[in-house]
Amino acid sequence: MPITLSGAPRRSTRTATAAAIVVIAFSLAACSGGRGDSPSGEPSSEAGATVEQFALVAPENESDFGWNQAGLDGATAASESLGIEVTLVPDAGWDNTETVLGQVADSGAQFIIAHASGYGVAATSVAQAKNVPILIQDAGENIPGKIAVTKTEAQEGGYLAGIAAAMTTTSKTVGIVVSADDLNWFKMSSGFAEGVYSVDPTISVLYTSVGPAAYADAAGGKTAAEQLIASGADVIFGMGDGATHGYLQAVEAADGVKYIADIGDVTAGLSNTDVLLTSVLWNYASTYEQAIKDVEAGTFGEQGYALTVDNGGLSLQETDNLTAEIQAAIETAKAGIADGSIVPTAAENAAQVNDVIAAKGA
Repeated sequence: MPITLSGAPRRSTRTATAAAIVVIAFSLAACSGGRGDSPSGEPSSEAGATVEQFALVAPENESDFGWNQAGLDGATAASESLGIEVTLVPDAGWDNTETVLGQVADSGAQFIIAHASGYGVAATSVAQAKNVPILIQDAGENIPGKIAVTKTEAQEGGYLAGIAAAMTTTSKTVGIVVSADDLNWFKMSSGFAEGVYSVDPTISVLYTSVGPAAYADAAGGKTAAEQLIASGADVIFGMGDGATHGYLQAVEAADGVKYIADIGDVTAGLSNTDVLLTSVLWNYASTYEQAIKDVEAGTFGEQGYALTVDNGGLSLQETDNLTAEIQAAIETAKAGIADGSIVPTAAENAAQVNDVIAAKGA
C-alpha cells in the first residue's frame, strides 16, 4: 500500500525489496501520479515529458547511516518537494542489477536513480534498452536523454571535517578508517588530512582500511577503529556504510574519543551522542530535483551534476561539540573553497592518500 506523507498529498512513497519489483510493476500501473497522469504510463525521455513517478535503487538500506541512507532520504525529499511519486528499492544488492533496474523501468518509472558507483554499466544498458533516463554515480559518460553522472567533491567536505578534528584533538593524533577502496573515501581522506594540517601540521594523521570492499563489515570496522584508538587517535573519521556500526562500537567503548561520520546522520546508532563531533553530510535532494527538471526540459544528460560545499551538497552536521571557534574556522574555509583560494587534493587511491598525509601540508 502506498504511504502518503503530510504536506505532499499528491505524492506517495513506496518501499520494496528487489524481489518485489515485479509486483510493483502492477501496483504502480494502478496508482495515480502527482502532476497529471500519462495516458500510456510508458517511460519517456523526450523533451517536455512530465515525470509522474521516479525510483531509486540502492544496494543496501538506510540503516547503514551513510551512502544508502543519503540516497533514500534525498529521493524522499525530492518527492516531497516536487509533489510526485517515488518508489524506493533498497537492498537491491549487486548480483542482478540490470534485471532490477529493468523491472523498475517496466513498472512505469520515468526517471531512475541507480544509487551505487558499481551500477553504472548496468544502468547504461537499461537506459538504452528501455528508453528511460537514469542518474548514475561517480563514473561513466553523460549520454543526452539517457545517462547523467553525479560526482561528489568529497575532498571539500573532508577538508572541513579535518579542521574540526584538528581543533578538537588533545592527543594530537587523529585517525581515518575506510571500509573499501572507494574513490569518494580516497578523496575525503586526502581532503581531511589537508584540513587537519591547515590548523596544525604537527598533528599525526593515521590511515587504515577495513578491506578492499568491506563496506558492510561491522566486525572488521570495529577492529580497525580500535587499532587507531590504541595508536593514540582521539578523533576518528570513519567512512563505512554498514562498517560504521563497528566504528561506533569502538568509539563508544573508548574513553575520550570523538567520532566524525560521513554522508549520513549516525545519531540513531549511538547510545551516547556526545561522542559525535560531526558528520560530513551529503545532500542529494537538490541534485535529484534538478535532474527531474532536466528530464522534463529535455536537457537531461547534456551535463552531469556535482555535490559541493558551495552548492550545499556537502556540509558538516551541527552538534554541541562544534564550538563557536570551530564553526568560525569552518565558515572561513568554506569561503576559501568557494572562491578557489583553497583547493583540497582529490586523491584517487590509497597511495595518493598516504602521500598527502606524508607531506603534512607542505
